Amino acid sequence: MRIGIDLDDVLADSLPHYLLAFNRRFGLDVELADGAWRIADRFPHITRQEADNFFSELIENGFFSSRSLVHHAKEAVETLADDGHDLYIITGRTPRDERITMDWLTRVGVLSYFEAVVHRTRDPVERHKTDVASGLALSLFIEDELAVAIAVAATAIPVLLFDQPWNQGSLPDNVRRIESWPEALTQIAALNGNGKHR
Repeated sequence: MRIGIDLDDVLADSLPHYLLAFNRRFGLDVELADGAWRIADRFPHITRQEADNFFSELIENGFFSSRSLVHHAKEAVETLADDGHDLYIITGRTPRDERITMDWLTRVGVLSYFEAVVHRTRDPVERHKTDVASGLALSLFIEDELAVAIAVAATAIPVLLFDQPWNQGSLPDNVRRIESWPEALTQIAALNGNGKHR
């Protein structure tokens, strides 16, 4: 199978820590269920410049470099690669973060298992991931954002959605919620006809 894998909150434990930093910086109390990467857009009193400065400072202070792997992610990626699947990271991160992303993937020991790491250019995240997933003719996509999961699923690519407080809502038939990477492996084996190899 050709499997696309999101980076943040599928491989890297990120958004809860981002939201914590955001709340601290702007004196807010946004709950995890309302978390989003573009959360500043929901608060008119936070200017675009303030939001950009906050994000830039996070990067400079090593926010993305210091993220930990999601539990069992490394073992799962190793298993999928060993079973003969072609793996691709498709991230909403932009090319300005590419060095940080590649360094992090190297440091946590998973970069070598991926055929490519595709960063987002100008398109909105949903369109970027949908276009890349279709272009790569993926058999499956693994994601944590509800809007992305629904958009990718609309192209007839099945999606495994890591269940999170911020992605609740109804799902199309070809999106399935999962709680963990071991559960993802079970679902992938079922989609693959219970066989290990492509």
